[in-house]
Amino acid sequence: MKKIVKRLLAACLTVALVAAVFAGCSGGKDSKNGGSDAATIGLFYCSAEANSKYQVEKISEELSKLGYETKEYSFADSNDLATVLNTAVSECKAIYVPTDNTCASNAELINNICEPKGIPVIAGEEGICEGCGVATLSISYYDLGVVTGKMAYEVLVNGADIKTMDISYVDASTLVKKYVSDRADKLGIKVPEGFVAIGGDAAVAENKLPSDLPSYTGDKVFNIGICQLVQHPALDAATQGFMDSLTQMLGKDHVKFDNQNASGDSATCATIVNQFVSKNVDLILANATPALQAAVSATQTIPILGTSVTEYGVALDIKDFDGKTGINVSGTSDLAPLDQQAALFEELNIAKG
Repeated sequence: MKKIVKRLLAACLTVALVAAVFAGCSGGKDSKNGGSDAATIGLFYCSAEANSKYQVEKISEELSKLGYETKEYSFADSNDLATVLNTAVSECKAIYVPTDNTCASNAELINNICEPKGIPVIAGEEGICEGCGVATLSISYYDLGVVTGKMAYEVLVNGADIKTMDISYVDASTLVKKYVSDRADKLGIKVPEGFVAIGGDAAVAENKLPSDLPSYTGDKVFNIGICQLVQHPALDAATQGFMDSLTQMLGKDHVKFDNQNASGDSATCATIVNQFVSKNVDLILANATPALQAAVSATQTIPILGTSVTEYGVALDIKDFDGKTGINVSGTSDLAPLDQQAALFEELNIAKG
């Protein structure tokens, strides 16, 4: 009888151990994705750019809602970009790159690391996407510049108080889903209908000014200082849209532009805007966040309009930001809705396992 009891106890212990093993195997999935098959998405950005950090934090929340795991990979500057990215591609199934100026300047390097390893990149804007991405939610930076130009006209001609002007955000109805055809093919990504190929015939759109722009009838000549962080298709387009619209509204004989490029260097931005202040220009256009921050540090009186800036509250460290800065600054934001950016991973079936 004792032998039978021992055998029964041994059998029960064996069953319990097997059950424990199976329970351990099934319970190891991360709680963030609720046990889904989604793999980790690496969020890659420069830690020196506050707006990049903001985008990464927000899109992480949106990706989590879709069942994805995310992990941040930040680099200090271009010197350690490759090292950090190599770590990211070894640990993740896909990469997200926000509208990050350092990434924009190093898009080719990013592609040379990601593409050979079969890692798709979703980018925050079209210029970065063309250099290293598979898809993006695209805005027109030229139109962004035109809107900024109209704001400048209101300040210069109609006397609008820049302190109370709302920051202008992207019109969601103008967004276009775009992709890089050959890169998607190489990575075996099937792109559904509704996406437009970057560089394709359907993607080519002529930059046009609105037909309802006002016309200046005075005789003043306005001096505008433009500080653009770096030469880049998106920033170039925003500057061009700004200049074209203001020239149209004021007349070419009534506006003079001092258009300068900082070659990606924040210290050079400071030098440029200080020159504008010494010349007492009528208005400063600051194209990209470092240019905006330099301009704000340089003057509290000359009106400053930003463009290609993601989030003004973050860029200017304004607590409880309500859409107005309360200082001599307003402008336009280039932030495409992050929930729609996150949805691109799902629509393209990226990082699903």
